[in-house]
Amino acid sequence: MADPDHRLTGPLAAVGVGVLGEQIYRICLRHPAIAVEALCDIVGRPLEEVQADLAILVEHRLVSISEQAVYPDPPEFALGRLLHQHGRRLAEAEDALGQARDEVNDYVAEHLLGQRTESHSVAVDVLAPSELADAMLTLVASGEGEMLFLRPDQWFLPTGARVDVAVADAMAAGRTSRVIYPARVVETDPANVHARARAGERIRVVPDVPTRMAVFGTEAAVLPERWGSPSGSRLLIRQPAIVSACIAYFDQLWGHAVTAPGFGTELEAGERTQLLELLARGTKDEHVARTMAMSLRTVRRRIAALLAELGVDSRFQAGMEAVRRGWL
Repeated sequence: MADPDHRLTGPLAAVGVGVLGEQIYRICLRHPAIAVEALCDIVGRPLEEVQADLAILVEHRLVSISEQAVYPDPPEFALGRLLHQHGRRLAEAEDALGQARDEVNDYVAEHLLGQRTESHSVAVDVLAPSELADAMLTLVASGEGEMLFLRPDQWFLPTGARVDVAVADAMAAGRTSRVIYPARVVETDPANVHARARAGERIRVVPDVPTRMAVFGTEAAVLPERWGSPSGSRLLIRQPAIVSACIAYFDQLWGHAVTAPGFGTELEAGERTQLLELLARGTKDEHVARTMAMSLRTVRRRIAALLAELGVDSRFQAGMEAVRRGWL
């Protein structure tokens, strides 16, 4: 019989006797042949509760009851027997754990074998070229979180302009976006890039962008079926680990990219300092917008971009990091 209460916190808890049961046991040891009613008077508890604790003591053969009187067995025998029983059970449990430990490698091997089956599918869809535009527009419109783009040659694609409009609308609604272009975009299609920069997109360039890629929050990524291929089918990936890997790859490139002259929305040094000072004072976004003569949406995009640039998650952390870097 298990203790019905959660009172197994005394010295005898390991053998199944709770604090109140132990109290009764000690009284019985001091008062052999004590009447159950007298026991109730001493502990100040109802008869039903005392009988429940006595039942546990009887079950463990620590006491016996005869004609409403309680007789304790000699503790050196009763407790010794009980401890020996539990010790044997612990030894058996330890042996069983040892056997299970020895079998771990076999379980691991069986698990790896199961991974080779088709029971765990990866969330990847193949998009035909004709489906790409609609899929991209849906992901922009319905997704959440930051958008990330590698765009080596999108100005040549018929879908590029449609995606540009959708991304601009999403940024106007409060989302953030970062894009990396090859350096030649400054001469190849500056108007297209300027339009996205004016919409609030953060833009950087590298000598060469290795592949097309688009990431939508942490929900989805779109990659060429063949890495670096300028045409053909695309892979729509929703597997969290792969999406996270795409984000990490983009951030690595972003760390080596630079802001091209005339592009990007990174704050000028003076604006950045002013914004950091306002945030450090706990200024509300609306007051920041009035002070810096910007729209509220622009201010919030600038704050999000500043946090990303500093690699922090909160405005307080931004202030600490800015001080560490000597910006304040």
